[in-house]
Amino acid sequence: MSPSPVFSAPEKAPDRLRAKRFAALAAAVTAAAGLTIAGVPAGGSALAAGRGASVPFLEQEAETAATNGTVIGPDRNAGTLAGEASGRKAVTLSGQGKYVEFTLTAPANSIDFRYSLPDSVNGTISLYVGGTHNRDIALTSKWAWYYGSYPFTNNPGDGHAHHFYDETRALLGTSYPAGTKIKLQVDAGDVTPATIDLADFEQVGAAATRPANSVSVTDYGATAGDTSDDAAAFDSAVAAARSQGKEVWIPSGTFTLGHHITVDQVTIRGAGPWYSVLTGPRAGIFGKGEPASCGTSTYPGNGAVPGTSSAVKLYDFAIIGQVDARVDCDQSNAIGGALGGGSVVQNLWLQHTKVGLWLDGPFDGLTVSGNRILDQTADGLNLHQGISNVTVTNNFLRNTGDDGLAMWSEHDADHHNTFSFNTVLLPILANNIAIYGGHDNTVSDNVVADNQDQGGGIHIANRFSAVPLSGTTTVARNTAIRTGVLDSNWQFGVGALWFDGRDSAITGRVDVTDLDLQDNNYEAIQFIDSATTDVHFTNVRITGAGTFAWQIQAKPSGSVKNVVATGVGRAGVYNCMGSDAMAGLADQGGNSGWSTTFCGSWPTPVYGSDNGGTTTTTPTTPPTTTTTTQPTGNLALHKSVTASGSQGGFPPSNAVDGDANSYWESANNAFPQSLTVDFGATVSVSRLVLKLPPSSAWGTRTQTISVDGVEAAAGYTFNPASGNTATITFPATSARTLRLTFTGNTGWPAGQLSELEAYAS
Repeated sequence: MSPSPVFSAPEKAPDRLRAKRFAALAAAVTAAAGLTIAGVPAGGSALAAGRGASVPFLEQEAETAATNGTVIGPDRNAGTLAGEASGRKAVTLSGQGKYVEFTLTAPANSIDFRYSLPDSVNGTISLYVGGTHNRDIALTSKWAWYYGSYPFTNNPGDGHAHHFYDETRALLGTSYPAGTKIKLQVDAGDVTPATIDLADFEQVGAAATRPANSVSVTDYGATAGDTSDDAAAFDSAVAAARSQGKEVWIPSGTFTLGHHITVDQVTIRGAGPWYSVLTGPRAGIFGKGEPASCGTSTYPGNGAVPGTSSAVKLYDFAIIGQVDARVDCDQSNAIGGALGGGSVVQNLWLQHTKVGLWLDGPFDGLTVSGNRILDQTADGLNLHQGISNVTVTNNFLRNTGDDGLAMWSEHDADHHNTFSFNTVLLPILANNIAIYGGHDNTVSDNVVADNQDQGGGIHIANRFSAVPLSGTTTVARNTAIRTGVLDSNWQFGVGALWFDGRDSAITGRVDVTDLDLQDNNYEAIQFIDSATTDVHFTNVRITGAGTFAWQIQAKPSGSVKNVVATGVGRAGVYNCMGSDAMAGLADQGGNSGWSTTFCGSWPTPVYGSDNGGTTTTTPTTPPTTTTTTQPTGNLALHKSVTASGSQGGFPPSNAVDGDANSYWESANNAFPQSLTVDFGATVSVSRLVLKLPPSSAWGTRTQTISVDGVEAAAGYTFNPASGNTATITFPATSARTLRLTFTGNTGWPAGQLSELEAYAS
């Protein structure tokens, strides 16, 4: 059979022409009814029309529906119920009789809604249709609520609670016309409080029927609706289908998988993602080349087949896993391995797994389209090392636990890949879309919104030991809404679009065209760590920014043309690097709205009427001089820090995050290495306290360290028996930046530091 069209039968989605027609009214509709149409999140604008995924549902925000509950927000702070909500608002139902009532704007026979309960709580909520009780819907906090530092735990005692929301779905049994009232209400016996963020309403088509040229998993012993392990039956069906030149058919029902299914040169098709469901703690479909798992009884090894799979076609089913904790060594992903040679992943619903698609190269040639990727503990999709000619298009992602869409060129460059027409919402950690190294990749026509911590909307970087960027990276016709955050480690804002030369300068060409950065939480565009030397901006519209249009923490060069900023809260440019910091960006005309400059302590954002914020106070421009007041305490805490190099997962920011258990580690076997802290203003320093993790697992070591221009190189011993701490004292020195150079380490062939503390005395 020919492949199913994206988001079509059995789902009967509107075609792109219809989606574009709806999108033309996006601004008016979102304002009036809180809808998402053609990938325009609530609070967005017509500037997003024609971008993002064409989806088969209409979305309504709870805060714009009829309710007698409590509207919470807006709140731009991570780690809050309102801050993690779509549009930064939601409705809390506390007590019997509280409800949110939506009005259908088109016929629908299903609901998928996003909600939050207190941790360790299960219960129900009552669903009413047209005033009549339709059913009770089960709710649980099992798949939400993470704590502590990366990679996070389920232990409330670790603090830093986040990732509060989950989604659940239901078919309503019949189709209801536009105008029908759909109400979620707390009745007697229902769980309370319950916070409702939004609801998606869809007209789901009938389940598809079995193709003629297919083998069914039920023919080999799979049974729907029980808890028995059907993985062996799936393995047998896959082997039979491949040997007979047939498809594998997954009929309607829920099937439990006790291990991943390895596939090659085979098509697997379901009755539709609302009907054919795979579940279980190991539910997943993998190509060859799956990396080894942890290999423990809790996280068993997978026995993956080496090599690369080709011509794998996956259509029209759901994988709804049972992953409730992030364990990075466990390959508990929905789709994985190496899937090249014309493979297709299309119209799948992926939820409650670690990663929706974690794909390991090298391989060439894959299309990922029309999928819904929801409620992951880590990334939505990651193209990992040496993957080429992959198109990721028209996918809808929400509530991932790490980057929404990422290309990570670890060891081997990803190249000639495209992320296009995707909608990526609410990544709880990191970025909506990230490109880590590689060459000649494209990010185009996407809509991203509401990321939460340690990232921005779109990120271009040499980080995590990636092969450095080269060729031309294209960022074209994208819209970012309410992105960029207060980084919990750095304690300053991250840009909606940001460039980070963490491992090395970004020297490959980057073309940024027709970009809309709307209602930015902090700065719109940021450069940090090493320089970005060949970046070109054309037709960039910055509409509202809490702090700055540009935040310059590393010097860029290239060109700027028609970059226009309005509604900027503090100043056009943050720059403490000197008057020539932006001189490398050639002015090609048409630029406006960012002529003022600020250098000083990080200011709180100001949100004016132009950028949809919570206050209409007229933004004021602070003075351009630095503060002369000497700060107290640890002067390096949460300040900007850069390094000559770092190992993936051990960035320089770990050395100033206030957590002695996290640490920076330089590139191995490559002395000398340096670590530089920028205090943000000139301060007086006379004492440094250097720390390594206090764990006894760290053996005693001596590191040879100099403080550039202050102290010559000397050996400093770190002994866990005495706290793994070394102190350097010197005459009071006035400095804006301080650099430590490492030339030796008896315990490891790299510079290592968990905390760099600087004091005036």
